[in-house]
Amino acid sequence: MATLEKIRSKSVLLLIIVGAGLLAFIIGDFFTSGRTLFGTGTTIAKVDGAKIDIQEFQRRVQDATQQAQAQNQRMDNAVLQQQILNSMIAEKLFEKEIENLGITVTDQELTEMMVGKNSQYVDRMVQQQLGAPDAATAHDMAFNPTKYGMQQAQAQQLQTYWLDLEKSVERMLLQQKFQNLFQGTLVANELDAKALYDDNAATAHVVYAKKDYSSLKDDEFEVSESDIDAIYSNEKKRYVLDEPRRIVNYIAVNIVPSQADVLAGQKKVEDALVALNSNPEIQGLADMPEFVVDRRKVSQTEIDKQARLKSALDSLSVGRAVLVSKNGNEYSLAKLLGKTQEVADVKIDFMAIQGNKSQIDSLVNLLNAGASIDSISSSPLVAQSQKDMEVSLLDPNYAAIKEIIADRATGLYFTPDTIAEGGRIFRVSERKAPVAVYDLASISFTTEPSNATVNDLDAALRKYVEDNKTAKEFAENAQEAGYTTFPASVGASTPMIGNLNDSHSAVAWVMDAKKGQVSPVFGDIQTGRFLAVALNDIYDDGYTPARDNQLHNVLENRALNDKKAAKLIAEYQGKAKDVAGYAKLMNVSVDTTTVNFGQYMIPGLGMNESEIQGKLANAQAGSLVGPVKGNNAVIVLQVTEIDKEGRPFDLEESSLRFNQQRGAARMINSLDRILLGNKKVTNNINTFYK
Repeated sequence: MATLEKIRSKSVLLLIIVGAGLLAFIIGDFFTSGRTLFGTGTTIAKVDGAKIDIQEFQRRVQDATQQAQAQNQRMDNAVLQQQILNSMIAEKLFEKEIENLGITVTDQELTEMMVGKNSQYVDRMVQQQLGAPDAATAHDMAFNPTKYGMQQAQAQQLQTYWLDLEKSVERMLLQQKFQNLFQGTLVANELDAKALYDDNAATAHVVYAKKDYSSLKDDEFEVSESDIDAIYSNEKKRYVLDEPRRIVNYIAVNIVPSQADVLAGQKKVEDALVALNSNPEIQGLADMPEFVVDRRKVSQTEIDKQARLKSALDSLSVGRAVLVSKNGNEYSLAKLLGKTQEVADVKIDFMAIQGNKSQIDSLVNLLNAGASIDSISSSPLVAQSQKDMEVSLLDPNYAAIKEIIADRATGLYFTPDTIAEGGRIFRVSERKAPVAVYDLASISFTTEPSNATVNDLDAALRKYVEDNKTAKEFAENAQEAGYTTFPASVGASTPMIGNLNDSHSAVAWVMDAKKGQVSPVFGDIQTGRFLAVALNDIYDDGYTPARDNQLHNVLENRALNDKKAAKLIAEYQGKAKDVAGYAKLMNVSVDTTTVNFGQYMIPGLGMNESEIQGKLANAQAGSLVGPVKGNNAVIVLQVTEIDKEGRPFDLEESSLRFNQQRGAARMINSLDRILLGNKKVTNNINTFYK
């Protein structure tokens, strides 16, 4: 009892100790897993409240990676991940829209598309991917595996494939229904079609004179921050950000051979040539593993297609080696090991037969008796046939065929096989004339950066980062240190810095950094560069601010041009009665162009001159327009003629054109952004992948 009383008296203390231990365990687990207690959990992204789970995302990434590997494609992993996440975000938006609209796919519609009267698309897919004759057979194999003698593991894989295929087809049907509905809401009425026709029907022939803003000195005009702010405030909504952005400067140092490496590489090539010419065949390269040798026989025809190699071989005797070419740090050498006259190319007829030896011999006899290969190919015994197949006897891939046809007479069918079931039938239909054949060792060598060079590049950039610990110093001192800084904008959905592959670790650093910080050095010999980044600014209020260097320069130039335009217009306004008079005042020549309201560029004047196009839209022939402020000049124009001799208005034609340029066909390409609208997207990819 005394012990129990003692425990009760200490109960509060015990609760505190146990609670603290549990809390430490929980917090420790969350921190070691890369997420906080109140963090993202298993949600890699969220769009308009809908969550995307990390496990489904990882499965998609794995599938895409395997597909890329199967196609021998190499893709930056961070780029692939972001593309897949963008796709999954678009899917969530689409699913929500479909749900709101009440669009569904019935079981009957899905069945008809998968295995019914509309299954042609799925049939072709399973034929290509599984080798099954049609979708119905693939479904039967997946869910009745014992009928086909399949292992359970194989059946499960096939079932998963089929269920994924069903989801894909259902989504395709939903998209078709949605697009049909979407297209039906954005069609041209008669007013739309006529307005588009009118925009392009009349072409104004114009004479003009322009005084470029560049003709005035910039230092004669003062642009204040208030001038810049006024333009920015008026146009701020043009600079909306899709996500908070971080503005950085970065230094990228490519890992390339130094001058010492280049000279050492040149010496290695010279030594290799001496060794090749001093030893039989390619034995001289036995202790030079950097040199890659490809020995093969090459016909004169192939040599003639390679000008540098042909030039080298023309003066090369058997047993000698020569430098063929040098491209940057890549060398190509060749050694002539032998030269003969051989038949290099033949044409053959070929059949694969699934019958027995007696049946194969019977087919051979029929062919040699005059039956055509086409007629025999239709026999159920023939699994495959090919006529007049060109074969290079110098190609190692055809070594087995070369051996089979070596002593065979031209024009006679034969079978080389003696097995009881299945076999092949061949005929040499043509032997080309013998040509010069070279036994050639093609040797390649690339000068690589030495370990000393790699270490020096790494150490130099690390020292620069250590000596320049603020973003300001990082940018200001780069040129003196022999570096160049480049600007970049980084957000949560940015997979790389400045289009540099394998740079996502730097992105992750940027997203966690504080303004003004400089990163450590990223990269190694595998990425091919060393990289350092400085965080200059953070834009997190939804807009690119006017202080942004690039935007500030644009706005400053706009304000400067506005002041120049005002001065020029005040100087010329009303001082002449025609374009020629204004041209004389401006000390420029008169020029001509054509304008209609629907075009994006006015020849001679430039892009997006909306104010000029607007004034000319209602101008009459002979009327003088201006001086008008353009984007890059003050312009005076006069309409000399209005051409309306185009095709007459056709409602159907103009409606089709409207749909292509302004209707559903145009809008469908921006559907993802339309569905996104101003919905909030939370991208947590950098929490999971550093």
